[in-house]
Amino acid sequence: MISRTTKQLCGFGVERVTFVIQAENRADVLARIVLLFHRLNVEVDALFMVRRRGSETLRIHVTIEANEEDCRRMEANLYKVVDVSSVKTERGSKQILTETMDD
Repeated sequence: MISRTTKQLCGFGVERVTFVIQAENRADVLARIVLLFHRLNVEVDALFMVRRRGSETLRIHVTIEANEEDCRRMEANLYKVVDVSSVKTERGSKQILTETMDD
């Protein structure tokens, strides 16, 4: 496994990226998303999930360090996960966890 310091020295254009994933409120959606990152050998820096009471959707924030090509590849793979309805990519934003959920 590559450490963060090695990744910063060797990786060209590596930046902190947060994926904001909107998905249906199903029992296995979070597990499928985490398993996808594991299978693609991507180190997750932060993971946060929001679900409003009684809502049919949930929002999952996953923060990783990656270059632009890896970000596009991850976004394409996230759309393949069952029950995922949308994926937004936020680069370098610290306000992601405080935004309200759109239903």
